[in-house]
Amino acid sequence: MANIPPGKLSESVLWRLPPSKSHMIRWLILAYQSERDVTIKFNSAPGEDILSTKKCLEILGLDIEESDFSWKILGGKKEISSSKITLNCGNSGTATNFLTALAATMDKEVTIYGDESLKRRDFSELNNSLREMGCEISGNVVPFTVKGPITKNTINISTEKSSQPLSAMILSSPNHDQDIVIELQGEGVSRAYADLTINIAKKCGIEMFRDENLITVTSNNIEIPEIIEIPGENSLIPIALLLSELHGVDFIIQNREQSEFLSQGIKMLDEAKFKIIDLRDYSDLITPAAALLAIKNGGKITGVGHTRGKESDRIENTMLLLKDFGIECTIKENDIEIRGAQIPIKPIKVVDTYNDHRIAMTAIALSTFTGGEILNPQISSVTDPEFIEKINNILI
Repeated sequence: MANIPPGKLSESVLWRLPPSKSHMIRWLILAYQSERDVTIKFNSAPGEDILSTKKCLEILGLDIEESDFSWKILGGKKEISSSKITLNCGNSGTATNFLTALAATMDKEVTIYGDESLKRRDFSELNNSLREMGCEISGNVVPFTVKGPITKNTINISTEKSSQPLSAMILSSPNHDQDIVIELQGEGVSRAYADLTINIAKKCGIEMFRDENLITVTSNNIEIPEIIEIPGENSLIPIALLLSELHGVDFIIQNREQSEFLSQGIKMLDEAKFKIIDLRDYSDLITPAAALLAIKNGGKITGVGHTRGKESDRIENTMLLLKDFGIECTIKENDIEIRGAQIPIKPIKVVDTYNDHRIAMTAIALSTFTGGEILNPQISSVTDPEFIEKINNILI
């Protein structure tokens, strides 16, 4: 538990983002399948989701030489003698999906598990699709065991709840011995993340041919770049925007990347002129976005029904978090309606973070203005292991 005192900032703050876990986890999965040495460079401490992915890949034979701000991935992974492997994905649903797809290509028995938050998440979308390809998977919640290899090259994938199953199949494609044909079903969500996967895969020579809802993935000649620069975690920019709005000072992000990733979602929050904010493709922004709307000019957040299946039910728990700080909002089906010009007040009880790093960071940000006791603030290290230290530094 953290007891955060209220603070009053009078001058601008230099703020550094952690390495993007969306980028780094994807590059690690591809580097694992490469025969060449690859150096991954980043600007600050990687979060726990990245570290969980790295540790799992090391168990699968990946060899890494580490230094302060770079990891050298040595091509040609080690041979695994054991036929039974156990992987701990920690809090990371991304790692779980990507490693499940990778395990399905192996002639091994791979058991995947994680923390209490991960045990509540449903992985049926990808797992059912892999079963159709001939893979045996013992369940849809961790721990479950994957027995490959798959025997078919066609797969049906729904993207209505998550883009991760699609990303998982694209990223694991170098381990397949033939082209993969993916039939997409439903209206996609989190398309910014799927686009990121596609762009990274193309940089490695993975080819994708689309014909309406069919995607054919060819990756016979993967050639990963020798040096990979990981950008900052753009999904945490709304936390900096929230801190800036609460304290009336500029938060100058030192390593903000001028990239397209999540840029439209962040722009909607930064400009504060949209009364209806559609976060269908930017699900990670929902909680700080709701807090920003409340203290600015209000509005409605739509397109976030799929966030009920994230680390926690982010719709319900965002409402409960705001209520702790005296902020009113209303849930109508899967939309959040928020009145503007509200001033957060100090919570009268300990604020629950629901084992969700993005709710925790929003709670901590609000507490820098009101003061408050925050339960399990350390969960913020899933994305940013330096977050609490940075908060403490600006409150001195």
